[in-house]
Amino acid sequence: MLVVLMSCTEREKSIDKALVNTPAKVAIRSVKSGMDTNYIPLSFKIDRFNTLTIKRAYNAVGNQYHQAFFLNDEKIFTDTSNYLVEESKYSRLIIDNGEVLFFMECDGRPNLDYLAAYSIDTKAKKVTYLSSSVFDSNPKSKTMSFTDIDGDGFIEYGGFDITEAHPHPDSMYYNPSSFYEIRNGKLKFDSALVKKQDIKFNGVYLKNPRNVTIRKPRNQISHLKTPIK
Repeated sequence: MLVVLMSCTEREKSIDKALVNTPAKVAIRSVKSGMDTNYIPLSFKIDRFNTLTIKRAYNAVGNQYHQAFFLNDEKIFTDTSNYLVEESKYSRLIIDNGEVLFFMECDGRPNLDYLAAYSIDTKAKKVTYLSSSVFDSNPKSKTMSFTDIDGDGFIEYGGFDITEAHPHPDSMYYNPSSFYEIRNGKLKFDSALVKKQDIKFNGVYLKNPRNVTIRKPRNQISHLKTPIK
């Protein structure tokens, strides 16, 4: 059984049943600065005994912070690389097959925001970072995150990051996607979905591309003088 817990504050937590039973480019980020005493920590009720709370952990001077993970009132993990988008609608807990997964929307500027995924072990009081991926937040999209995108009975999330415009109007830089699947309480990179979406967007699938220039596919170009062969 899979249960999704949406982002909540200190108010009563809502629990929604899922609809099914069942690496992105990120700019280098510096430590967040400036103390804000009015922010509200992000909190989730895992079960009747445990609550996960994400708070700011400021330095001694009070001008920089990282994200600290608290299980009940005990700090069990500090993330020094990813920074929570505190007004996010997409940060959430997913409890599946007895496993607790936490997804935190993070500030990806100047690129798109992304989801950092973590495994929460309440018995061992341990947090394990799993992965980071951009995600599709368009509710009308066929690849809307935390839905069964490919119809295999398991929910997925992911998407495409932004890329630089190519100087030639008939060309583009290959933009690889990133998709993950939640299956039986585990997070798995969905290579089949990645390949399908890459072909749909880029017109071709390339494994481990790096700064590759390709010809724009027909669905992204309308002014070609000669057809693509």
